[in-house]
Amino acid sequence: MEMYLSQDDVKSFVETQLSVWPLAKSNYDALAHVERRVVDVGDLRCGIQWNPARIRSTGAVVDRDTILKRECFLCRSNRPAEQCVLNIHSGWEMLVNPYPIFPIHLTIVSESHVPQSDVPDDIVAISEKLPGMAVFFNGAKAGASAPDHMHLQAVLKDELPLLRLVEKMHKSECSDLKTSMQFGINLPFLFFSGIVADDKDALQVMKSSFIIGGDDGSGKLRDAELKNVFFWIDDNALLRFVVVPRFAHRPACYYAEGDAQRIISPGCVDMAGLIITPLEKDFKQLSSDEITKIYQEVAIPLDNV
Repeated sequence: MEMYLSQDDVKSFVETQLSVWPLAKSNYDALAHVERRVVDVGDLRCGIQWNPARIRSTGAVVDRDTILKRECFLCRSNRPAEQCVLNIHSGWEMLVNPYPIFPIHLTIVSESHVPQSDVPDDIVAISEKLPGMAVFFNGAKAGASAPDHMHLQAVLKDELPLLRLVEKMHKSECSDLKTSMQFGINLPFLFFSGIVADDKDALQVMKSSFIIGGDDGSGKLRDAELKNVFFWIDDNALLRFVVVPRFAHRPACYYAEGDAQRIISPGCVDMAGLIITPLEKDFKQLSSDEITKIYQEVAIPLDNV
């Protein structure tokens, strides 16, 4: 049965799951001891989280041969027996993410084993069923650790610094599409912010934002799998979205050697202002300038627009 879920409903689902799955409970309990610090990256106030358990995602090997050799951990037949399921929308199952970044961290999985190709149309309806939460899509080459199986994720929208900034700068009375350049503040990369009066038009407006500025000046068109997308219902019950076009999956520092290496593989959460560092040295050493460089290598630097 499909359903509309309040935040209390979501919390109850998470609590039920943790009561029967020791691995997930251990990882959620560990969040109480996760360290964070804050740095300003222009006018975006970024968090840095040291979260060793996320090495599974940040360090995931996602080349085609590796994907073909492993079982898909999002398919129902391969999931742990303890993992609870809610049918959030026709064709979609909602799960508790066992390797969380936040106290409420959901994975919303297609019932069919189809690749993470483009933003699914159902993201709008799913967002409307989870008010107060941000439902997001990592492109297959933009942070997805399971590019072989279509999925979304959801967290409380107020956990993401970029979305808080967007709600402040893009006023609710402006039902339109804006670029981050129009906010008149110092931001490290280009993104699009939309407020949609009619949810039936939401996907079309979002997709049009991805077409704008479709190459980097060298004639290289952006890959449709290189983007991060967020949809959410704001406190005024308006449907919003943010699109971050990307040019790269991982920054150069990911592949560097020695002290210059940073095991950071930006997905939606990182692009939204919370940098996930599985390694302690990266957590302690990462600077505002390095974060700016990471953003500008994987996304579109504003000075290139």
